[in-house]
Amino acid sequence: MSSNEILLEKLHLLQVHNLALEENRAFNSLILDGLDAILKNDKTETLLTEFFDILQQAIAFSAAILIKINPSNETTTLITASHPQSDEIITQLKALNKPNRDIKNVFNLHQLPDWQVTDPFWHSQHAMLTTPVSTSTESYQLYIFSETIGAFNQHDITLMQRFVSFAGNTISQFEKRNLLVKQKEMEEKQSNIEQVLINSEKMASLGQMAAGVAHEINNPLSYIVSNIQNLAYNLEQFSHLINALKAEKAIAQQPLADTLQHYQFDELQTDSSDIITEMTEGADRVKEIVQGLRQFAHPDQTQIGDIEITELIDNTLRVAWNEIKYNANVEKHYDTEPVIITGRSTQLSQVFLNLFFNAAQAICDKVGVISITTKADKKNAYITIADNGSGIDENKLNKIFDPFYTTKPIGQGTGLGLAISKAIIEQHSGQIRVESQLNQGTAFYIMLPKKPTLTDDVLTILHANKQIE
Repeated sequence: MSSNEILLEKLHLLQVHNLALEENRAFNSLILDGLDAILKNDKTETLLTEFFDILQQAIAFSAAILIKINPSNETTTLITASHPQSDEIITQLKALNKPNRDIKNVFNLHQLPDWQVTDPFWHSQHAMLTTPVSTSTESYQLYIFSETIGAFNQHDITLMQRFVSFAGNTISQFEKRNLLVKQKEMEEKQSNIEQVLINSEKMASLGQMAAGVAHEINNPLSYIVSNIQNLAYNLEQFSHLINALKAEKAIAQQPLADTLQHYQFDELQTDSSDIITEMTEGADRVKEIVQGLRQFAHPDQTQIGDIEITELIDNTLRVAWNEIKYNANVEKHYDTEPVIITGRSTQLSQVFLNLFFNAAQAICDKVGVISITTKADKKNAYITIADNGSGIDENKLNKIFDPFYTTKPIGQGTGLGLAISKAIIEQHSGQIRVESQLNQGTAFYIMLPKKPTLTDDVLTILHANKQIE
C-alpha cells in the first residue's frame, strides 16, 4: 500500500472519529439542556415540548408536531405544533403511520400517493423524520419537517433515536417523581379526611351522650341545690340558738337543756351532717362525669402515657352510664392486680365507649347484662366486653369493621365506630376480634401490648382493613 493510500485511510479514519465525536458532543449538549429542562418543569407535556425545542439545536428542521396516542383505540391528541394550522396534516400523519409507528425517514412527502395538503405552509414541507416516543405511562409520536427534499441523513436519525431514548427514559423517571408527589398529596388529603371522619364520629358520640349526661348531672345538682336551702335554714337555726345562748348567759334564767331542746339541737346537728355528706357525694358525682366527658372530648389524641385499664373503663362507663343503666346491668370481672399499659387514653376511651353503646343498643328491648373482664400476663392486657343482646348475623359479622357499614337504621349511626375502634387498637399494636350468635349475644375480645411501639401516624380507617381472624 502506497504512502498516499495509507494517508488517505488515516484521513478517512480521522473523519469517522471526528464525526463520532461531533455526534457525541451534540448528544451530550442535548442531554445537558434536557436535564436543565427537567429541573425547571413540573408537567410532562410541557417538558416534552421543551425537549423537542432543544432537539432543534442539533437537527435543523422547519416545523415539528408532537401528538399523544391512546394505545387502546389509536386516537390522538395534539400536544404541540410549530404551525397553528395543523389539524389537516395530523389526519394525513395518522394514515402515514399505519400499520406501525417505527422511525421513518421520508425523503419527499409529495411523492407519497395519498399525501394531500392544501395549507400553503405544510405544502412547502417536503422531508419528514418521525419516531415514536414512549414513557412509563404514555405513548407519543414526534414528527419533524424540512422544506428541503432528503434533508435528514443517517447522522440525524441516529442522533434523534439516541435523544428520544434518553428523553423517554428521563421523562419516565420524571413521571414517577410526579406520581410520588401526587401520591403523597393524596395520602395527606386522605389523612385529613380520615381525621375529620374520626372527629365526626366522636362528635356524634358526644351528641348521643349530651342529653344523658345532662340528666346524669341534673340529678346530683338537684339535691345539691335543695340541700343548700335546707342547710341555709339549719344555719339560721344555729344562729338563733347561739343568740339565745348568749342571752341566757346574760340573764342566767332559762336552763341550757331547755334551750337546746327548743331549737332541736341534736336534729340540727344530724341533719346538717347528712346534708353536707349528700352534697359532697353529689359534687363528686358531677366532678366524675365532667372529668370523664372532658377526657373523652379532649382534642389531643396523640398524648401517650401510662393507663390503668380498669380505671379507664370505669371512667368511660360513668360517661356512658345514662345510655346503659336503663337497658343493662354491668358485671365487672377485673383482674385482682392493676392492669397498666402504655397508650393514648383518649383513643382507647373512644373504643370502650363505642363497644358500650353497641352493647346497650343490642339489648335495648330488655334488661340485659354487659360483662366486662380484664386480665393480663407479662406482655399483654386482655379485655372482653360481652352482652346478651340480639347478636349479629353470621353473614354480616365479617363486615362490621368496614368503614360506613352499619346495621342501624338510616340516621342512627355513622358506620365508623367499629372501624375507628379497630384502627385505634391496631395503632396500639393490638388486636380486636368478635364472636356473636343471633339472639344470644356478642363478645368483643381485645388484646393490647403493655409496651406498644406508638408513632405519630394518623389513624387509617378507609383502607387496609384486614379480615377478622
